[in-house]
Amino acid sequence: MISELQAYLQAEFGIHFQDTALLAEAFTQASYVNEHPKEHLKYYERIEFLGDAVLQLFVSEYIYQRFPELPQGKLTRLRAAMVCEDSFSKFALECHFDQYIRLGRGEEMAGARKRPSLLCDIFEAFIGALYLDQGRVAVEKFIHRVIFPKLDQGWFDHAVDAKTTLQEFLQRNGDVQIVY
Repeated sequence: MISELQAYLQAEFGIHFQDTALLAEAFTQASYVNEHPKEHLKYYERIEFLGDAVLQLFVSEYIYQRFPELPQGKLTRLRAAMVCEDSFSKFALECHFDQYIRLGRGEEMAGARKRPSLLCDIFEAFIGALYLDQGRVAVEKFIHRVIFPKLDQGWFDHAVDAKTTLQEFLQRNGDVQIVY
């Protein structure tokens, strides 16, 4: 399956992993590792941690430069809308990453391949693996193709943080103590 993923990434995105073990790790869930103990495999959680941080940084940098007029609070809300489970799971599906996840039989039967939380994790893990394998430039090229066009298409225009919106509304005429 990893060789098929490698071929797909090359054909679709021009990405060729030098370290296919990183790629395999990014697309392997713990349930698969548990069912194949003799293979000494790694699963995506550690590399997902790195990918999340890389995405946070690159998205923050991009929107900071693209929207010089936006105050910090609005930049934060925009980033939160872009860097979240809902967005990343959609990007993973759009990239067809769901087809390449290595799952245990039980998870496969339970429909985990379409679970938004898993898709989000896999997307973040892929970014972490790409960063480790090829560095900043490769990640930026990928997210400029996959994520940032969505910003221009208005995907995140509805980004609303209800709590902050309520606070701003209640405090527009002065300080108001809000209890949650």
